[in-house]
Amino acid sequence: MKIRKKITLWISLAALLSTIAFSSIIFWELTEEPFKLIDEENLHMAETLAQRIRDARGLLDDLNLEDMPYDPDHYWIMAKDEKGRILYRSKLTQFTDLSLSTKKSRYLIEKQISRSEIWLQQDSNDDVMFRVMVIRENRGGQFMEIRIGKPVEDLEEELIELGIHIGGSLFLCAAGIIILSYVLAGRILRPISTIINQSREISDNSLDKRIPIGKNRDELYELSVALNTMFDRIQHSFNHQREFIGNASHELKSPITRLMLAQEDMLMSENLSPSAENSMIKQLETSRRMSHLVKNLLDLSRMEQQDILNNVEMDLSVLIGRILDDYTDVLAEKGIRIRNQVGASLPVTGDSEKLFRLFVNLIDNAIRYNLPSGGEIKIKGKKSKTDLCLEILNSGSKIPEQDIPHLFEQFYRVEKSRSLALGGSGLGLAIARKIVILHNGRIEITNGPDQMIQTTVWLPRNRYAEQA
Repeated sequence: MKIRKKITLWISLAALLSTIAFSSIIFWELTEEPFKLIDEENLHMAETLAQRIRDARGLLDDLNLEDMPYDPDHYWIMAKDEKGRILYRSKLTQFTDLSLSTKKSRYLIEKQISRSEIWLQQDSNDDVMFRVMVIRENRGGQFMEIRIGKPVEDLEEELIELGIHIGGSLFLCAAGIIILSYVLAGRILRPISTIINQSREISDNSLDKRIPIGKNRDELYELSVALNTMFDRIQHSFNHQREFIGNASHELKSPITRLMLAQEDMLMSENLSPSAENSMIKQLETSRRMSHLVKNLLDLSRMEQQDILNNVEMDLSVLIGRILDDYTDVLAEKGIRIRNQVGASLPVTGDSEKLFRLFVNLIDNAIRYNLPSGGEIKIKGKKSKTDLCLEILNSGSKIPEQDIPHLFEQFYRVEKSRSLALGGSGLGLAIARKIVILHNGRIEITNGPDQMIQTTVWLPRNRYAEQA
């Protein structure tokens, strides 16, 4: 059968389910109608009572409750003025208190009242449900609060019984629909699942594999042909890119290294004039930035092509401590206070070399873009059952909100002139993000509290990339 017919059948089933869901929603809305009528009844009673109290001018003896819409004795009613003095209370108030401390103007509350005292359709446990409404009004400088509740225990019992019947019917329908959907989905998705499984077997080490093409020239046949054509193009591009990386590594790193060595030798000469020496120092710094840029580019390219992790058991708190030890002199030179609050061990399974590179990049970034003097770096760690969270906060200039979504893009700089002056290449955060993605984690940078920039990394504790 054609895929189109299968999809049509699936859509028809989805429409049936949508109809059932929509009917259930409508039915649920209809069950709310009795409460709306009760609220209108309570509101009418409360407004009438408020008018009678105003007519009596606060004198209970002059309060006229004749011709009320309904018998007040069938309601729990408490009317108070702004000082909390009781202006009126019905007989039901002597059996229970419905003055629930809440900001809601309408609510349901269940109370226990012995049927020997008064009959209010109690259940076997002497529980009674009240629908309560609170009305507060201020007319002519006179504030009044009326809290009115109507017993709805009989309505509650009917709704519960109705809900049980509906729930049972829906359960049986849901069971039948689940079984039918499972069988139908299995038949529809079986050939697609085969294509997915075969596609997963194709990796950078097996790009020569292809998806077998079926005999039936349907949409799946066209999908298989299109995927195989795409794999051909990917294999061609992959091979060319791998060759380019090898050639670039040889052609770029070696000349830059020789150039740096030559510049260092020239700086050791005693015959250089001060101006020539300054010029040579600037050239050497430029060469070092080029070498750093080339190294980052090659590292990023390798990670794009080789996404295999060499996982080992390790402790992130030990790794962070080792990195901070390496930066002791740099931190002292820049006058940056370091507050390592990682504390207890943070065990994780991951690629130690890549994770070391990740946190070196982040800590180096925190140092590089810290305050010129008197800066501070805080490192916090915490763990849950499934994840580890590491936060690196550094004092510095606030990042503009429009730049935050672009921080992990290659060569993106918030302040280009300052980044160049500090030796930034614009690839450190891109490499950090790639490492985190390889570990199935998340990373984000935000403007933290107390004029600090916060970098947060989440890493799964026990599960990593399938390629590992």
